[in-house]
Amino acid sequence: MPWFSNIEVHYGTEQSQAPPGRLLEIKGGNDDINAGFGGKYVWLVPVKTNVHADALSSLSIAIQSKEDPTKQDLAAGAGGDYRYIVLALRDPAKITALGLLRSSDPREVPEGWNGSTEDINKGRKGDYLYLVWKSE
Repeated sequence: MPWFSNIEVHYGTEQSQAPPGRLLEIKGGNDDINAGFGGKYVWLVPVKTNVHADALSSLSIAIQSKEDPTKQDLAAGAGGDYRYIVLALRDPAKITALGLLRSSDPREVPEGWNGSTEDINKGRKGDYLYLVWKSE
């Protein structure tokens, strides 16, 4: 079974640069992480693996005032805090599906999904945005 070993952050200056294989919003909404905040277009592209030990088990979001040059900012060009994906591999249950959940209201993990990050847009006005996943 393929799992996911990483999530690459891709940037663009226009919507037409959206990369193939990017994470989609699970209800058909906007998949640009930075939508509504200016700055660059930001998309997430998952990387698959067949190696269980290399597979992700959960994700979280780090929001901080100081830039980390070793990571890719999910809020590139928008100003304000830096937002980074934090990957975890420690749990035996591994991520088998990934998506984005965009909402005008705070949400819990949607039915049929096993986990979610905190709100990627926390502290910014606008949509609530989460990475959601299924795992086995």
